[in-house]
Amino acid sequence: MKDISALPLKKMLPVLFLLAAVLSAFTMKNQPRETGLQKVPVYYSSLSDINVLNVIGNRTLWSATSKKAVFSGDGGTASLSDVDINIPSENARLMASGGQYDLDKNTLSLTGEVKSQVKGFDMKTSSLQIVPGGKLNTGGDDEVLLEKKGIEIEGRGLEADQKRTMRLDRNVKAIFY
Repeated sequence: MKDISALPLKKMLPVLFLLAAVLSAFTMKNQPRETGLQKVPVYYSSLSDINVLNVIGNRTLWSATSKKAVFSGDGGTASLSDVDINIPSENARLMASGGQYDLDKNTLSLTGEVKSQVKGFDMKTSSLQIVPGGKLNTGGDDEVLLEKKGIEIEGRGLEADQKRTMRLDRNVKAIFY
């Protein structure tokens, strides 16, 4: 049996949410919904106060928390609230007020107020998508603000990868102070 605790964050997310989907089957709820003249039962699964640690030996590789995850009826997606991902080895933290995890595509789309702290840089934007391969991107029109002591960069259309390459597509402005 393969030790899944040694997998990197990008490979662990589908495992975590699959586990959450299985566990959430035990918290199935039935609420009637009015559609016209008849009431149709709506089924959904949810988890609350989720805290996941990925540890090898005495070293935490990463941790992720979410206030709540509500799974779609078909189990293909999970709507998340108050997402917080911490990667100590990279001195990185990613926080968002909401998100959507697609279990089929293995993508995490964060929305609302999205903040990130990576090696001294603070980033703020309104959406961020993490796709297989560890790539990050924002919507083309989403404004991105990057700040670090002595520099402030803003622009639109962020793309980043695991090679630590980051690119802003357009309307880029930099202020050095």
